[in-house]
Amino acid sequence: MNIAIWIVIALVCFVLPATSLTDGGKRNPERSKLNQHAVQVGLPLPEHLMLPVAERIRRRQRGMASGGTIGIVVATLIYIIFFDNDDGAVGFLVLFVAAMGTALGGAWAIISHRPTEHIHRPVVARVRSVQFSDYLTRGERFGLWVVPATLVAGAAAGIVILLQLPEDQRSGAFVTASTVTVLALLAWAMSMYALRKVLDAPARSETDLELAWDDAERADSLRQVANLIIVVAAAALLFWLLFIGVALTTDGFYRDHEQATMVLSIVSLLVFGALFGVLSAGPLKAWLSGARRGYEQRQLWPHGVDS
Repeated sequence: MNIAIWIVIALVCFVLPATSLTDGGKRNPERSKLNQHAVQVGLPLPEHLMLPVAERIRRRQRGMASGGTIGIVVATLIYIIFFDNDDGAVGFLVLFVAAMGTALGGAWAIISHRPTEHIHRPVVARVRSVQFSDYLTRGERFGLWVVPATLVAGAAAGIVILLQLPEDQRSGAFVTASTVTVLALLAWAMSMYALRKVLDAPARSETDLELAWDDAERADSLRQVANLIIVVAAAALLFWLLFIGVALTTDGFYRDHEQATMVLSIVSLLVFGALFGVLSAGPLKAWLSGARRGYEQRQLWPHGVDS
C-alpha cells in the first residue's frame, strides 16, 4: 500500500477525531458542541467559564494536531531513508508514530503551558498533591505498570520458542522482534516521564469548577498516553507471535514437522494470549464498566463542585 494512503488512514484514525472539537486547535469549539462535550465530561459549564474552558481544550488539541503532524512527517522521512519497499511494516510505522505524536502532543501542551499570574480574583489551590490514582482507575494503572514485565516476558518466550526451530527457519526474527521490544520499552519510559510532567504542570484557576475542568483535561491527556503505550506493547507482542508464525510456515516446515508445529503453535497462542490478557484486562474493564468516566471527579471532588 502506498505510504500516502497510510498517511490518510493515520489522519482519519488518530489526528482528526482527536482534534475535531476545535478543528485542530484553529478555533474555539461551537457552543452546541462545547455543551455536548460538557455533558460527556459530566461537569457543568456556566457562561463565565465557557471561554477559559474552550481555551484549555483548544490549546491541548492544537498540541495534539501538531504532534500528530510531526509524527507523520517523521514516519515519512524514516520511510524515505530506510525503506526500499512499501510493505505492511511501513503502515505500522506511520500509524504508530502518528498515534504517539498525537497523544504526546496533547500532553506537551499541558506541560509547556505557563498560566498567567495576572488573575484578579483569588486563585484556588489544592491542599494535597495529585497522583496517578486520582486520574486513572486501578485497572488502567495496572495495565500501564505491567507493560515492561509483559514485554520482557514476551521477548523471553519468543526467544525460547524460536530456539526450538532450525536456524534457517528463524533467520532475522530475533533481531527484528527484539528491536521492536526495545523501542516499545523506550516509548514506555518516555511516556512515563511525560505522564509525570503532566501531573506536575502548574494550573491557575479562579474557582473550584475551573480547577475541576483542568482535572478533566489532565485525565483525558493521561489516559490517551497510557492507552497508547498499552497498544504499543500489545503490538510488540503481536510482532513476536507473527514472527513465530512465519518461522513455522516458511518453506513448508509445518508439512515435515506437523507435531512440532502444532505444539509450538499452541504454546505460542497460550503464552501470548495470556500476556495480551494481563496487559489489556484492566483498561478494558474500566472502559466496559464505565468506571473511567468521571473517575477524576469522584476522586478529587467527591462532594461535587460548585458552579
